[in-house]
Amino acid sequence: AHVVLPGPIEDGPYPTVVEYSAYDPSNPTGGGPAQPGSLIANALGYAIVGVNIRGTGCSGGAFDLFETLLVLDGFDVIETVAAQPWVLHNEVGMVGLSYPGISQLFVAQSNPPHLNAITPLSVYADTATGVLAPGGLLNTGFATSWASNVLRNAEPYGTGWVRQLIDEGDTTCDANQQLRLQNVDAEAKARANPFYTDEVAGPLDIREFAGDIEAAIFLASGTGDEQTGPSFGDLLGEFDSAASVRTTFYNGLHADGFAPQIIAEWAAFLDLYVAKRVPDISAGFRFLAPVLTQGIYGGPVNLPPNRWTDVATHEEALARWESEPEIKVLFENGAGGDPGLPIATWEATGDEWPLAGTAAQRWWLSAEGGLGATPTDAPGTGVA
Repeated sequence: AHVVLPGPIEDGPYPTVVEYSAYDPSNPTGGGPAQPGSLIANALGYAIVGVNIRGTGCSGGAFDLFETLLVLDGFDVIETVAAQPWVLHNEVGMVGLSYPGISQLFVAQSNPPHLNAITPLSVYADTATGVLAPGGLLNTGFATSWASNVLRNAEPYGTGWVRQLIDEGDTTCDANQQLRLQNVDAEAKARANPFYTDEVAGPLDIREFAGDIEAAIFLASGTGDEQTGPSFGDLLGEFDSAASVRTTFYNGLHADGFAPQIIAEWAAFLDLYVAKRVPDISAGFRFLAPVLTQGIYGGPVNLPPNRWTDVATHEEALARWESEPEIKVLFENGAGGDPGLPIATWEATGDEWPLAGTAAQRWWLSAEGGLGATPTDAPGTGVA
């Protein structure tokens, strides 16, 4: 684990979040948080605990994708962190996009008593049908290459920062590499199980346990996500036990979970459920936001104005948040500013899906090679 406080320990306790994945959240070589979600939260005044899951980084054990031990270990991580004297309220949240976003949902099903909030960004609803084999076809573009890359990094001494720590004398990290030859090959497992089964695919299906999660949830994902796809929509209406649910959709790509329109609400959510304060983003972070977006998206994007300036207490702010619609859809993302920057032109909200007033339309291939509102039986146009 790698712990980064926003200030001296004696100035705590601090609101605290955990990032948990097989990437490098516990990599200490850069000094600060290693992953973007943790970097942003730390800049907003949060203490960060980055933890590599079992069998990755310097953690002990062997690796298997989203196994039961990931859930059990995650429970212990949350409860151990929450017990630290520098953790405000002795309650924590979780952050992360993609893998560390999906991991949050798996951990949250175990309902650690001191886990207040999760913020899964750019996620899917089911490992098998959502990303490994959408439509029943093995995803040999992103999914298998991603699985192989994660497994490669989980090999003994598999990443540069792990080798650096061992070379510098970290004997615990060195000893923890010994079980890595027992890692489970997720790609080989997927190829050996081409069909969904309750035994193999069921435990990796977030839809099956979404209703058990009791922590407050802020979920945001893109309908055009080139990595995790649009299956997250299957989770709508499934979080029956959650203290609060806010779901944001947008047309956009994988990294757009960090777009300013999303992060402003993400930060407010963490303030409400983890820090337990009136949401506020410092002037310093607002100044840095365009610099960060320049690096991610190739152009500067400002954060939206603070919409909490008229609220005096945390209780009032929380009541407002929980009275607002559960679902928000950002439309024409990428057209609200300079072309390609993650800014929407308009939004719609509601508490049910599809949103009220939505009318389904069917379109057919036309003989001219376009789409038409009426079917055609012209040769070569296919079927409706």
